[in-house]
Amino acid sequence: MKQIFSVSGMTCAVCVSTVEKAVKKLNGVKTVLVSLVEKQMTVEFDPQLTDQNQIIIAVNKLGYKADIYSEQKSSVYKDANLLRNRFFISLLFLLPLTYLCVAKTLSLPIFNNDRINFSISFVLALIILIINKRFFINGVKAIKNKSPNMDTLVSLGSASAFIFSVIETILLFAGVKTPTHTFFDSSAMVVSLVTLGKWLEELSKIKTGDALSALGKMMPKYSTLIVDGKEHSVLSTEIAVGDLVMVKAGECSAVDGEIVEGKASVDKSAITGESMPIYLSVGERLISGSIVKEGYLIIRADKVGEQTLFSQIEQMVKTAGATKAPIQKFADKVAGVFVPIVSVLAVITFVVWMLVSNDLYKAFNYAISVLVISCPCALGLATPVAVTCAVGKSANQGILFKDAEALQFAKKVNCVLLDKTATLTVGKPQVNQFFNLLDCDQTEIFEIASALERASSHPLAQAIKDFCGESSITVNNFVNEIGVGVYGEIDGVSYSLGNKSIVNENARIRTEKFLDIKEENATILYLTKNDRIIAVFTLVDKLKEDSVSAVSALKEKGIKVVIITGDNFQTAKSIAEQVGVSEYYHSVLPQDKYQIVERYKNQGYFVAMVGDGINDSPALKLADLGVAMGTGTDVAISSAQVVLANGSVNGVAKTIEISKRALKIIKQNLFWAFFYNVIAIPIAGGALAFASISLTPALASGCMCLSSLFVVSNALRISAKDKPNKPNKKVKLNGENLVRIKIEGMMCMHCVAKVKQAIESVEGVKGVEVILKKNLAKVDCDKTLSSVIVERIEQLGYKVLSVK
Repeated sequence: MKQIFSVSGMTCAVCVSTVEKAVKKLNGVKTVLVSLVEKQMTVEFDPQLTDQNQIIIAVNKLGYKADIYSEQKSSVYKDANLLRNRFFISLLFLLPLTYLCVAKTLSLPIFNNDRINFSISFVLALIILIINKRFFINGVKAIKNKSPNMDTLVSLGSASAFIFSVIETILLFAGVKTPTHTFFDSSAMVVSLVTLGKWLEELSKIKTGDALSALGKMMPKYSTLIVDGKEHSVLSTEIAVGDLVMVKAGECSAVDGEIVEGKASVDKSAITGESMPIYLSVGERLISGSIVKEGYLIIRADKVGEQTLFSQIEQMVKTAGATKAPIQKFADKVAGVFVPIVSVLAVITFVVWMLVSNDLYKAFNYAISVLVISCPCALGLATPVAVTCAVGKSANQGILFKDAEALQFAKKVNCVLLDKTATLTVGKPQVNQFFNLLDCDQTEIFEIASALERASSHPLAQAIKDFCGESSITVNNFVNEIGVGVYGEIDGVSYSLGNKSIVNENARIRTEKFLDIKEENATILYLTKNDRIIAVFTLVDKLKEDSVSAVSALKEKGIKVVIITGDNFQTAKSIAEQVGVSEYYHSVLPQDKYQIVERYKNQGYFVAMVGDGINDSPALKLADLGVAMGTGTDVAISSAQVVLANGSVNGVAKTIEISKRALKIIKQNLFWAFFYNVIAIPIAGGALAFASISLTPALASGCMCLSSLFVVSNALRISAKDKPNKPNKKVKLNGENLVRIKIEGMMCMHCVAKVKQAIESVEGVKGVEVILKKNLAKVDCDKTLSSVIVERIEQLGYKVLSVK
């Protein structure tokens, strides 16, 4: 059983580690994942051995507050609001306290009686410490649990200064001595400034997780249900599989399903990262999180609630943000022993300065400064905030990392193995030629072929079924041999339908010799009856629009690109030539893909395998980085470490780029965290006192807060918007050879891009301008090409009204 808990009160990596260790000790707990940024804890446990209450009690004993996670109850702003209120209330008392402490030095009006001044300072400081008592409670509990943290250092520094000042005040009232200075202001200022720093840090962490929290806010609370032709507004959580849901212009879909009525321009940027809307109509799928821009759609829900793609993406992103990158392990180890080491250093500092100067005030000042300037927070935040920012940034671009390890290692990829079908190509092959080799009605052949493919979910099988139509024939002894084809018996006769592996080589060559196969890169399927070829289907799977640019982007980074496909040599060669790849494997079976991945790994490459099908899953798991198309099978997605939600292979290069950027930020943060503590602690301890450079506890606490803020702010750079590319200069079209084409059916800029690309693909076209408002395409070309251009446009599903 898995349960998500909200945990408040955590401030650093030591807190996270403490919570994880305590919960892991409980009997029956299998895994614990704590997110400092999201303030959540995901626990997998055996409900027969432990329960939710025991987990909550274990966390609460540590000084934190745990509860069952709920969207309604949970708020990432809760801790930030508490810290804000604590700081401003503390400030009301801190201002007069500070005045009392500096008045004498600055010759400002003040009571001439030290007893009165010290008494008022004592009361004001005590009030501030009580307001910020959480530091002391958590600090003491942390020591009891043998896991001292940042609260321990702050409470030790502040309490030491306060107790020292109280003793001095008592001695003053007793007439034993007349102290010239106390640390009441320092003890109060330390907790106040740390509270201010923690508040600002919380606000920064909230901004860090904005990309994650924004996902959940997108889902509509209410949806429109169609029942008996009438509209009913219901809670989105009440929708069941099979219900008809209407999504109107401006609304977001809460479910996944097939469109049964309507047509619309749809924005899927929240899921896929694609900025351009797409045009959808009856028979196509609408996924949750999609926003209808124009028109309306009625869909039949087939995935609702946690089963929807949107919910799975949201959970995947949150889980990835909570995981730890391998680079974080060292920082966690250092943070674990950091507080005890700093405490020892503070004691050493006090002893050394007492021996050197015999000045109690100076020794105490330096010792307290060492305690409060040390910053385990910077070490603990260096990696988590950067990981969360990177995961959120990539999710906005349709790239989903399953864990922080994938994020860290993606930058090392230097060899990408690309599956062809549905990765480089659209994945929806269509039958473009059919050859009947028998003197019989082709309807009979269509029935046999469709019946054989009925139980297969392969894209080629679907293409055969679409082409041949439905069949009522019963197939016995059906066998589906992956990577080869299907076999079965119909009325006692053996039939098979598949690639060249199912037929005799000589027979195949003789058959193809007499066929007029037009497409060079066509996939050929053979239908046999008692091992004799009776029909041939040729199928073509077109390249995705961005496949060429995606491969080019990888090659520009110096990455080796290899194509792996189960198709024949000619098809593999044709696809490879189109995308500019020189190395490819054809006629590959699932086990062969696994061996190819293994081969490149043995050659020293850091291999990324990109695929979408069930047959890709073994290779995806073996690869150093498995990348699955979000449009692929659930098995492939579960086997991969990275999912490209938009199904665009362009995401591979973006994945590597995001990884490099995130790792750069993480290394900067870790360097700063170590550098700051190595430099700051000696300075706070008085190492530069000979140069008249020293710090007060108040200044030291301010430096500590700035260190944490620097780490978080630096991580936020990952989420910064990329600079927009400068728009290309408009093509100057030659008026003498200008062809004007009136087009019907274009609804959005995505349509414009498709039409423009189709026209540009015609050899001889010098320039194209497509104007959406006028439904017009201006083409600079020879007018003899008009018929070819019209054909390309109408192949996209648009209608050409006129050509001038």
